[in-house]
Amino acid sequence: MTFQPTLGRRGLLALLAAMPTVPGIAQAQPAVHPLNVIVIGAGLSGLGCARALADAGHRVTVLEARPRTGGRLHTVDFRGVRLDMGGAWIHGPEGNPLTPLADQAGIRRMPTYDARSIMADADGRRLTEAETTAIFDTVGKLIAHDSPYAYAGARDVSLAEAVPVLDPTTRATPYEQRVSAWLSSYVAGYAGGDAAEVSAQGWFGGEGEIPEENHLLAQGYNAITDLLGRGIDIRLRQAVRSVRLAGSGVVVATAEQAYFADRVVVTLPLGVLKRGDVAFDPPLPAAHQGAIARIGNGLLNKIVLAFNRPFWPPDAHYLRSLSATRDNAAPEIVSLQPHLDVPVLVALVGGSAAQRIEMLPDAAQVDLVMEALRRMFGSDIPRPVDSRVTRWSRDIYARGSYSFLPVGGSLDDHGALSRPVAGRIFFAGEAATTEAPSYAHGALLGGRRAAREVAVS
Repeated sequence: MTFQPTLGRRGLLALLAAMPTVPGIAQAQPAVHPLNVIVIGAGLSGLGCARALADAGHRVTVLEARPRTGGRLHTVDFRGVRLDMGGAWIHGPEGNPLTPLADQAGIRRMPTYDARSIMADADGRRLTEAETTAIFDTVGKLIAHDSPYAYAGARDVSLAEAVPVLDPTTRATPYEQRVSAWLSSYVAGYAGGDAAEVSAQGWFGGEGEIPEENHLLAQGYNAITDLLGRGIDIRLRQAVRSVRLAGSGVVVATAEQAYFADRVVVTLPLGVLKRGDVAFDPPLPAAHQGAIARIGNGLLNKIVLAFNRPFWPPDAHYLRSLSATRDNAAPEIVSLQPHLDVPVLVALVGGSAAQRIEMLPDAAQVDLVMEALRRMFGSDIPRPVDSRVTRWSRDIYARGSYSFLPVGGSLDDHGALSRPVAGRIFFAGEAATTEAPSYAHGALLGGRRAAREVAVS
């Protein structure tokens, strides 16, 4: 296979290159009048914000509902390696503010390439180079800045309606239908939402594309969040129940106590905001509520399998499989063998398929991936010796993976959600930013932006 497609679409590299590349905000001036600031959430956005505020001389307390930091970045020990069960890649490392943080944390960055893929049909037949190249040519067109599929209609429609190749019902042959379904799975893994619900205007509304090189992290993303959190006052197991304006400040209440502060930065996941798990008094403005309702809450889950030995080519970065069933549990499998020298495979499943599959017991999810692997490599392959699965939509402190724009949504919704309220409540996170929303670096940029807003409030 000779084609090396890019893996992303919404590059903001010029903007990212201009952003600070150290844990704090390089351009922040020491606070003349230090503020007491509460940051809700110890994920990447919250810790990036807290680090910037603390470095500028403000008094910061971070309240985190979980017994750990990191939020949707969750690194675990698995079979002797550090494995990211949530966000895993630095997308487009050149000019990305996460890159210098990874380097400062001593993380080995591991490039992944689509060109190092094995792709099979639903019956296990290895696709020819011509077939694989044709599929990834389509992927490249889907994510290109000047995409030939770009939608220019006045009325927003779904990506599947705008690009019929993503709708299997429009394809003539069973093979073409399977390819179409795989392409739709690719979109679901990328966006977190199905092609039938993702906004065509939003999908093609980016200003560039992320380079083909994307990096996994040998020590995991929590090495970065740990770096950002050093020396910060972080209170774990503090699930916030309410945020109330009071006098010239705010009161943030958990089940155990109330915290008084001059300002609060809310980095709650979009799924938590949608559920209304935290009450705001007075209620959030209509613009914020509308944005929370309109922005899509995406899902990407992982099914991780460890083996005693690799039975797939050890230099393959990805194993990809077409499927004749509605829910493909293995459209994309990442191999950690070439990066960490461990026989571990990580299946990625997004969108509504992820929602349905996560309802199954762990063993049943593993079996679905094993069925695909047996089709690809034969029925005598070994059973996994260990496994892990994620269920991010069932995680009460996440209720999803990352945001996307559904039909009718727009970048303006991300902007509306990120606006301060009454000069005292500020918002950040991967959904509350216009700077690469849904990405980890977007979350970091949003946190730093909120810190600047607090500093001048």
